[in-house]
Amino acid sequence: MDRLDVEKASEEHFARIQRAALVLTGNPWDADDLAQEVFLMFAERYDRFEGRSSLYTWLYGILLNLVRRDRRRRGTFRQKLQVLWGNEFQKPTSTPAAETRIEVAEWKKSLWSYVAQLPDGQREALVLRFSEHLRYEEIAQAMDCPLGTVKSRIFHGLSTLRELLNRDGVDATEIPKFPCEDIRYAV
Repeated sequence: MDRLDVEKASEEHFARIQRAALVLTGNPWDADDLAQEVFLMFAERYDRFEGRSSLYTWLYGILLNLVRRDRRRRGTFRQKLQVLWGNEFQKPTSTPAAETRIEVAEWKKSLWSYVAQLPDGQREALVLRFSEHLRYEEIAQAMDCPLGTVKSRIFHGLSTLRELLNRDGVDATEIPKFPCEDIRYAV
């Protein structure tokens, strides 16, 4: 793959990667940063792509690794602040702009805000499946795990999601009860 192909691939796949980053993070600014970082890494390491999966699946793998790294980094930072400030540490309070408050309120009402509460593996599998419409095999490649693990994470993710929605009195009838109801995407 030469430099021209890298630019073409970036043009073709940037929007998909950015959308997945948005759903994974829930924050448009973080999503933009992550999507840009994915393509910076891609530009530096495009020669590592071996073609064993589709290019966009490989790019999702890079995105997932960056999201995990970012979560670990933020968790470590928060722990350090708690040690420095004792148990009195709280998130900074500032009044967001009106449009930001509206976006946050809409996000909190969305199904994806519930997905964001799931454990990492389940959340990632559901985002790749239902937001990005990847087949189970593609999800397994992107997550670098066995197909059975993907099926298990989707099953348990849907189950936990249904419980969260029911707990809050939200209608969960749209969520499939069993992965076989999602069979059209399994192949």
